[in-house]
Amino acid sequence: MTNTDSIRQALVTLLPGGERLTAVRTLATGFSNETYRLEGLDAILRLPPSAGAVLDGHDVLGQARIYRALGEMPGAPPVPAITHIGDDPAVLGVPFFVMGLVPGEALHDLDMQPWFTDVPPERRTEMCRDWIAAFARLATLPTLDVLGPAVSAEDYVRRWRGVAAEAEAGELVDLYDRLLALSAPVSGAPSLVHGDPKISNLMWDEGRISAMLDWEMALNSEPLSDLGYLLFFFASPFHGATRGPAQSGMLDRAGVIDCWEQTSSRSAAGVEWHEIAQIGKLCTIMAKGIHMIATGASSDPKFAAFRNYFDASQAAMRAMLDAYTGDAA
Repeated sequence: MTNTDSIRQALVTLLPGGERLTAVRTLATGFSNETYRLEGLDAILRLPPSAGAVLDGHDVLGQARIYRALGEMPGAPPVPAITHIGDDPAVLGVPFFVMGLVPGEALHDLDMQPWFTDVPPERRTEMCRDWIAAFARLATLPTLDVLGPAVSAEDYVRRWRGVAAEAEAGELVDLYDRLLALSAPVSGAPSLVHGDPKISNLMWDEGRISAMLDWEMALNSEPLSDLGYLLFFFASPFHGATRGPAQSGMLDRAGVIDCWEQTSSRSAAGVEWHEIAQIGKLCTIMAKGIHMIATGASSDPKFAAFRNYFDASQAAMRAMLDAYTGDAA
């Protein structure tokens, strides 16, 4: 367990205005970046996951540089300002960064707040459009230098296939191979891709987006991959809607595609290929967590819970792939 008092003592003399730091409060821990509020400084501290990263190459400093680059990019979504990048592991034992506090809060995936659940359905329609449009606008932006060269959709899928193979998820690997036998549809030039465009990765302040967070899976690639990821949250013949999109007033699948096309000025033709790939990515993350539990590499209960969702998600991927390739019985 992270010693928050030791963190406070280390940061008091390191950060500008550090004498105002009264406490370090835990906001989130686990397999994603750990998040702490620096009380008295209106700032947020982010550390690598102490439970063990699901993916190799988890780079907390790289994420800080993405935030900083986005803050300087015209037309980019709002992101917190980076105030300190800690690349000396002697300070906290791990690399870290500090960013400014953004007004508002993120929507909880499971315990959704009244500002989302208790408003009229028309208000949720507006929020849903704002959510989809925020990520669709990334398709209008150029690639981001700090993310390196653009990656083709097929090569991106091959990366995840490799992780699935390491997790000994043989059936999932076979599904990837079937998908990779087909060329990925392309909507245009590569652009900035978030990689995890769920609604809970947005900060909301009085019903409006105040920041886009959690860029750890960002890359330069085909933006239809973000749309494919988004569509998995909305009901289709192959899977149900998740909790947020299942609320009254939220867009349906056709509405999501229409909003994305209008905002991005790109065609969503062939997005099914990318949705299948993104379901595979989610399955791979779960498979890796399950494998880490099985091999003793982690004891994080969140990883253990992945077993509750993996089979249904992989079945949805298989059914959608069958329909896409014409192999349905």
